[in-house]
Amino acid sequence: MTETPNKPPRRIPLILTISLWVLVAVSAFATWQLKKQSDLALEQRKAEQAAQAEAEENTEETEEISVKGPIWPKEGIEDFTLTERSGKTITKKDLLGKPWVACFVFTRCAGPCPRVSGQFYQLQKDLKDLDFRLVTITVDPNHDTPEVLSQYAELMGADPEKWLFLTGDQKEIFHLIEKSFLMPVEENVGPARKPGFEVIHTTNVMLVGPDGRVLQKFNAVNDAEMAELRREVRKLVKTKSKDKADSKKKAEAPAKEEPKPVAKPPAKAGMISLSTLLFPLLLAQSETESESAPAAPTEPVVVETETVEAVTKAAPAGQAPDWVLQLPTVNAALNGLATILLIVGYGFIRKGEREKHKKTMLTAFGVSILFLVFYLIYHFALQSYTGDASRKFQGEGLIRPVYYFILFSHVVLAALVPILALVTIRRGLKQQWDAHRRIAKITFPFWLYVSITGVIIYFMLYHLPGAA
Repeated sequence: MTETPNKPPRRIPLILTISLWVLVAVSAFATWQLKKQSDLALEQRKAEQAAQAEAEENTEETEEISVKGPIWPKEGIEDFTLTERSGKTITKKDLLGKPWVACFVFTRCAGPCPRVSGQFYQLQKDLKDLDFRLVTITVDPNHDTPEVLSQYAELMGADPEKWLFLTGDQKEIFHLIEKSFLMPVEENVGPARKPGFEVIHTTNVMLVGPDGRVLQKFNAVNDAEMAELRREVRKLVKTKSKDKADSKKKAEAPAKEEPKPVAKPPAKAGMISLSTLLFPLLLAQSETESESAPAAPTEPVVVETETVEAVTKAAPAGQAPDWVLQLPTVNAALNGLATILLIVGYGFIRKGEREKHKKTMLTAFGVSILFLVFYLIYHFALQSYTGDASRKFQGEGLIRPVYYFILFSHVVLAALVPILALVTIRRGLKQQWDAHRRIAKITFPFWLYVSITGVIIYFMLYHLPGAA
């Protein structure tokens, strides 16, 4: 009985080959654009640092002249008239009575603006129960009309009741930023004016009190400072709620004689006050208290700063640790390795080297399984630490539908590939060559597509301009 010679495997259909190479070309183009925009972002960052250094020197000179006075004007920020994305006119008076946080960005920014807006989204989410406002002021009002700001706000998931987006006259906005907030802002001119870098501005966000006075500044690209901002907002809202409750209580209560102070027994030696230990925990929970509930009178408690800082630093709100943030890079590397192994394995079977083909494809399967494990760990950890299981795509324009098409096809095929790969490997190990070849014609292009698009999605989501 003669053995039937093995048929050589058929070539991959031409349309799939062309599609894969198009995706590779798109990935290469995105990488080239990334390098180009990174260089521009570096130039922008240097210009921002120079402008900020100059502003800080001016601030130091002001402090030397009047050390006892505040950095920002005592009378608060100047009055202004700007237009909200809804078309409503907003003035300084409309923002009085509540603390608010201001930032300065523009929608076509290819620098740090998406990071700043992302921090505001996190503030909105983490402090959703607090009575305060977020105010984004565009530094590019000629482009950022109320309609443009509305689209940007929807993209950022902004709550219209809590997060305002303001535009208006450029001279008025620049004057407000420079004279009231004491922050640098300047329109780029000459060779430095490139798409996405039309305006030089600060990444600082400003905390403004209920009376319209600027209290502090915090760098939005510094997570530690943003954690400090959250604490300061909680303190402001808590103080305002307490003052409001005290005023209401005084207004409602009839005039009575002052009660005589009751002498309290002295603390016994060797006893430790629990109030000192519980104060940091109560401070963290204070934002959930009702404004209308009057605070119970308590003895003043002295808490060392180090104790509070130790508690707050131990568990920063809404932030994932570094090992979680590094997992997308690891997953992209595993997808890239799987792509290489698949191509090498295909080359071996084309040459008739079955043993090398088997080892290479089994290794590729192992790498893909490892990717799946790290992928699930990343999304579960992200959900656990930040409350969001995924990252939002920040791209605008034509790149957005392209991204979602690649993502949708990637997810659908990624669900099929493990099943197809297991069946293909099983038939190969059982030496069912005809059945193995038939299913491999389907498995291989799908598997290769999923691996390549995994790398492309990583670059588009984390490294395209504006994704930082």
